[in-house]
Amino acid sequence: MQAELGSPATDESVLVHYAYVARYEYSDVVVQNDNFLRISAYTDQWQKAAGYDIETTPPGRKVEYSDRMGNVVHRVRVTVPHQELVIAAIGQAYLPKASPVVSDMPLASLKPEPDAEEFLTASPLVDPATVAETARGVVGGADGLLEAVSRIVSWVHENVEYERGNTSVATTASDVLTSMKGVCQDKTHLALGMMRAVGIPARYVSGLLTRQPGETHAWLEFLHPEVGWLPADPTKGVVVEIGDNYLKFGVGRDYSEAPPVSGSFVSKGSGHLNIATAQVYFDRDAVSFEDARGLMEGWG
Repeated sequence: MQAELGSPATDESVLVHYAYVARYEYSDVVVQNDNFLRISAYTDQWQKAAGYDIETTPPGRKVEYSDRMGNVVHRVRVTVPHQELVIAAIGQAYLPKASPVVSDMPLASLKPEPDAEEFLTASPLVDPATVAETARGVVGGADGLLEAVSRIVSWVHENVEYERGNTSVATTASDVLTSMKGVCQDKTHLALGMMRAVGIPARYVSGLLTRQPGETHAWLEFLHPEVGWLPADPTKGVVVEIGDNYLKFGVGRDYSEAPPVSGSFVSKGSGHLNIATAQVYFDRDAVSFEDARGLMEGWG
């Protein structure tokens, strides 16, 4: 692994390995491809990265840094002419075996610290003012923080239909409230806006469902003043389910600050994502880039 981090597993944690791969295809030759990758395990109070590496085909110049949200970012600039770009990531992380027992607290007592203010206000894809009326109606007379979060998560889970093809990475929380359709990213944006509208700091999370191979997943975290950031998943309808079911890659105010892959390319043609998929392993001693590339087998 390029980066060796973390600490040995304990009775409360489990070591997992992961592999991610994405393939982009272009209609004409690309002479320069510049990408920012947030596909390495995040480290926080619940999850510890234990090593990671990134590879592209064709290869490019790599620079690693942490952004202001604490995300591991790999910038990869490819200058070899190509019509296909494969991005692969491998790594390992320690995940908690169980979720913590968290006490509720009065919603009216929330007094966010100054550094949490940005998670209460509007971001590029989430404006709490546009969903405030709905949020207040859903939360109703809830007195507790966890109760309010649970009401919002349950409402979004039950009322927003999971449907592909009707939204994009530019779809806003307001758009989702209008259509009441979308994917995990869209459900998360709507729930984020609703929480912010009632005074609960909330942020976007990108990562993997450890027991569901496939694309990256999106959920959110809300701020508990005594415990810190806690997860909630409006797609699955769960709150404070940390455990080893989720592997976090990145956080931001919304998707625009935590996309798995973003960037630009120089070409006379157009490009599209052909495949993006991932796998988390609980029974492996190691993973390789061969494992990552092997995830593309069976795809076009």
